[in-house]
Amino acid sequence: MWRMNQLSKKPHDYFMKLLSIIDDMRRASFKSTPTTQQKKMLGLTFRQGSAIAQIKLLTTEEPQGVALKTLAGHLKMTVPATSLLVETMVNKGFFERTPNPDDRRAVCIRLSEKGQELCNDVNARLQAEIDRVADVLSQEELDCLAGIADKLENKFYNEKG
Repeated sequence: MWRMNQLSKKPHDYFMKLLSIIDDMRRASFKSTPTTQQKKMLGLTFRQGSAIAQIKLLTTEEPQGVALKTLAGHLKMTVPATSLLVETMVNKGFFERTPNPDDRRAVCIRLSEKGQELCNDVNARLQAEIDRVADVLSQEELDCLAGIADKLENKFYNEKG
């Protein structure tokens, strides 16, 4: 549990506290996962889990799949390292590769049915845990939280250009 220095109370303290709570909720949602699903997830490294999450996000805009270079950029990895990661995930059955219709030398990467099922299950459990914890907030507090999130998102992404 994150303990905030009572003297400090700087913005980063509040963010760190929220991150800690969200991480604890993620762990709690994992613990509520049936053992067979846990075994599937435990076989994944942090990078592999991050790759699944990135592919899920990126394919909302590019349903045909994501280019290796794009995935590498989002994972902050080199293209060769990302290529090895993708090969492992294809072998584990979480990703599939298809020819890129725009560049016959390249491939598109997307979640396989197995990867999609795992991602959906993990997300559903996390969302349920967040909803369970957030039920202590009034609608007014939730609206305030939504406004704060929107304001921070706008500032962050507008500064990044």
